Amino acid sequence: MARGKRPLAEGAGVIARMAAAQFGKPAAGIRATRAVRTAAVRATPQGFTDRQFRRFAHGARRLQREAGLPAGDLVVHGSRVRGTARAKSDIDVALRVDDRTFFELAEKALARTYPGTRLRNTMMKRINGNGQLSSFDLGPEFKRLRLDLLDPHSPQVVQFSVLRIGGKLDTGPFRPLA
Repeated sequence: MARGKRPLAEGAGVIARMAAAQFGKPAAGIRATRAVRTAAVRATPQGFTDRQFRRFAHGARRLQREAGLPAGDLVVHGSRVRGTARAKSDIDVALRVDDRTFFELAEKALARTYPGTRLRNTMMKRINGNGQLSSFDLGPEFKRLRLDLLDPHSPQVVQFSVLRIGGKLDTGPFRPLA
């Protein structure tokens, strides 16, 4: 073991090992360093009526429950919350989770792929580079649930992600859905 490096916890998966290599410490020890911006949050995201957004929020909470996603901050973020969306802008929904939860979900997502494939390499870049798991990464059953429970309540295309708190894409402002 290299001098000054702490051993990984027993049973640490491929993601935790990569995080340890990248950051020099176990994934559970990585803490958020970026301040979360919360200013200029719209009460109702741009392009939604109050009623549409209430239904959308209910669908998002139901999706989280029925998909078996862990507890976390369920939020809307991006241009629709900032009020800078264009006509074809999507609505960004995120479940913000801590490091441990994120890497556990990432391990499950990666278990459905073969080592060395382009798909796995792309997923690893999103996971390690951006701290993101997309709807696609969460699997076909999740995508079907999202199409049934969330998309019908949105006038825009929905982008759902699980984000690691403190990750590259964990930027505000955020509008809570729960």
